Amino acid sequence: MKEMMPAPTRLPRPLQLLAALAASGAAALTATAQTAPPPGRAATGAIRIENPQDKATLATRIDEAIQRAKDKNAAPAKPGARKNAGPIPSVEVRVPPDRPRKPAPAEARPPTPPRSTVPDAGASRRYIQSRAAELAAAAPPAPPPPPADPRTVRWDHASGDKGPEAWGGLHPDFSACSQGTRQSPIHITPQDVALGPADPLPFGNQFFGGTVWNTGHGLALEVEGTSILPLRGAPWRLLRLQFRHPAEERVHLQSYPMATELVYQGPSGQMAVVSVPMQLGSPNAFITRLWTHMPLDAQDRVRLPQPVLSVGELLPQDRHYYQYAGSLTSPPCTEGVLRIVMKTPVSVGLEQLRLLARISPPNARPVQPTNGRLVREAQ
Repeated sequence: MKEMMPAPTRLPRPLQLLAALAASGAAALTATAQTAPPPGRAATGAIRIENPQDKATLATRIDEAIQRAKDKNAAPAKPGARKNAGPIPSVEVRVPPDRPRKPAPAEARPPTPPRSTVPDAGASRRYIQSRAAELAAAAPPAPPPPPADPRTVRWDHASGDKGPEAWGGLHPDFSACSQGTRQSPIHITPQDVALGPADPLPFGNQFFGGTVWNTGHGLALEVEGTSILPLRGAPWRLLRLQFRHPAEERVHLQSYPMATELVYQGPSGQMAVVSVPMQLGSPNAFITRLWTHMPLDAQDRVRLPQPVLSVGELLPQDRHYYQYAGSLTSPPCTEGVLRIVMKTPVSVGLEQLRLLARISPPNARPVQPTNGRLVREAQ
């Protein structure tokens, strides 16, 4: 009785041919009457299979066919029958290698335009300017230059950007000229004055000389020799004389056409200025000795031949005075200066005043606020 086999799955034609070959090989194992293939040659067949699933199915069917053939060949033969089995035909299956995938076509790029070999001077200049602007913006700001030597700063007594109203902004050292609260000169009025006893001013009769100097702002005498004023219990030394026209301090609404200022320095460095107001009258002998050696040009200097000057010859007979805390009246406007104004003026000749006006421009600073300062009137 034949063995019942399940119906095979319908295969593609190449597989059907291969299955047929496998079946024929299995039949060759059991049929003894078949003619064996020529010696040295085996039945072969070559089938090309592309689909991987078909490859797997084929391998399974071949294995099943070979197993069935083995099972039939192992069955006992009939008595008297001669066993004559030929070689099992081989089946060659060539599995082609996976085909290499074609690389994806590269995206088309626009061709790079050729560079111009002609230099563009304008583009280079614009680039340099742009780069310089970027560097300037990124760089820290340069520190301000150091202030100039205050002795070299130009200032004057006229109205304008170098006049008294502008002194405070010309140099950091001149800030007191605009920010100080105890500046000189002032207008001495009755409501500012307090009567009281005060030390006399024993100027003495010491003779001194010096050099008359046209500073460009006025005439001054740099004192040579010793002239001492006892003040506040200490000796104060005379440094220089300054000549103002008009006088800087005003007293009870009274102005004077000229004043001579004596600048003293105390042992601790404090400054004191004694102002002697002058009004028109007879010629002044003290001024005559100085004007004899008057310099004629700015920065010109004339030295007195010998010490022929004495403060006592300049001062009035009445030595009463006003006293208040003030400052220097030209840059740097240093405060902490003891200001003394003689109550009684002395005379100066008209020609003496005119000569001063020809050599020196007006050099009086405008009066400054008193800011509640006390002015003491010495009895």
